[in-house]
Amino acid sequence: MGERLKIDKNNGFPKEITIESGKAIHFVGLGGIGMSGLAKFLLELGYKVSGSDIKDGPTMFSISAHGGTVYVGHNAENINKASLIVASSAIKTDNPEIAEAIKRNIPIIHRSQVLEALMSGLGLKDKQISIGVSGTHGKTTTTGMISLVFDDAKLCPSIVVGGQMPFLNTNSKLGSGKYFVAELDESDGTIELYSPNISVITNLEHDHPDHYTGGIDQLFDTFERYIKGLGDDSKVIVNADCPGINKLLTRINHPGIILYSIDENNDKAKYTVKNINAKGLKTSATVYKDNECIGELNIGVPGFHNVSDALATIAVAMECGLKFEQIVHSLNRFTGMKRRFQLLGTASGAKIIDDYAHHPTEVQAVLKAAKSVVESEGKGRVVAIFQPHRYSRLANLWNDFIESFKDADVLYVCDVYSAGEKPFEGVSAERFSREVKHNNAHYAPGAVDRLQELVTSIIRPDDLVLTIGAGDITKLGYIIIEKEGQGRTVTA
Repeated sequence: MGERLKIDKNNGFPKEITIESGKAIHFVGLGGIGMSGLAKFLLELGYKVSGSDIKDGPTMFSISAHGGTVYVGHNAENINKASLIVASSAIKTDNPEIAEAIKRNIPIIHRSQVLEALMSGLGLKDKQISIGVSGTHGKTTTTGMISLVFDDAKLCPSIVVGGQMPFLNTNSKLGSGKYFVAELDESDGTIELYSPNISVITNLEHDHPDHYTGGIDQLFDTFERYIKGLGDDSKVIVNADCPGINKLLTRINHPGIILYSIDENNDKAKYTVKNINAKGLKTSATVYKDNECIGELNIGVPGFHNVSDALATIAVAMECGLKFEQIVHSLNRFTGMKRRFQLLGTASGAKIIDDYAHHPTEVQAVLKAAKSVVESEGKGRVVAIFQPHRYSRLANLWNDFIESFKDADVLYVCDVYSAGEKPFEGVSAERFSREVKHNNAHYAPGAVDRLQELVTSIIRPDDLVLTIGAGDITKLGYIIIEKEGQGRTVTA
């Protein structure tokens, strides 16, 4: 097994690229949501792009539809006449395309270096104001909210986000305006490569133990270096409700720190809310700036965590000069990102919802939101089908995970989605289903596409059925809807 690619902070994407006629930028691992967004953006800039992944999928088709060349499977021949290779941290040095690039002395760079260069102005004529959103949870939703607000305001932002934006039907967009909105991934430490004009940090918790082997202190070290590398004239908008962020703030002294909080008792934050009210799939709150009421917020997604993300969006937009009224008008029509409490449809009278949550805090937030929905409607149950993602994450956060499902009325635990990891001894979904703190938990072995009959046999009308996890669990909801549709009602 090859080693992971090493990224040199000083070896950035060249600000001016000369690609010889007929040659291209080649992406290894093109099917990833982050990689495909960058590839699409470069295509819109006029670059010739090719890429490969181990299997076909919607993101691959999207690149092909935009004029890129795609290959299913990794082969040395795929890099063809490429002059530059782009890879993610998941790609190993023994990948045949990477090995061929090394053999031919073709430069290999990390996807974060491409994004950093684009945010710094690569291929764009006018000086940009870059907005980078990072954090353990909520960064995709927050980036999507900011993108919607700025797009609605006719500011024509450029956008690169690690998720599909239903309102734009894409995960990236080349804009003609001065703003560049991007989601910045912290999972592999490459957050240090970026220097946005406006930085948002939604929260900081221990995750990605495969990279942060030193625990959360290593994560704090990484973000400390990140913030210290930002310009003094930059703004750093952070969630004052997060213990991890508050610990980080004791280690830094940046003049542009701006706090936001959904805690009614927080009198230090510049942006706050009161009177959070959940009703069905919608949530409302009263917004304050510098302790003065500025108006009402209404969003089409449930959960306190989504109110927090919306408040971060309000902070960013108002710091950029947008009016509160136009901001909340856009947020009012925000109905979520793909795979973030995404309502897929109904089956047997139950709502089928898919969510990417794969960390204990995310799981708790999603189930709390789901519980608030059924309680506000006065009917139904929360039925959770959870697929653990990575043995390393499940093992390192085991004690937190087993406490995370209390708001589910029924819980089924699928086999671990390994994401390429080898199994850890003693770490399994079967054991987890026995030890999780829940009195109605069950082990659901086998491939997720074979679980449709199990799920439809236990759901009732008005239930909220949530497929939860970052792996192929996302397929299950679509299979249930396709096979059951508005079909028979089955009670358990």
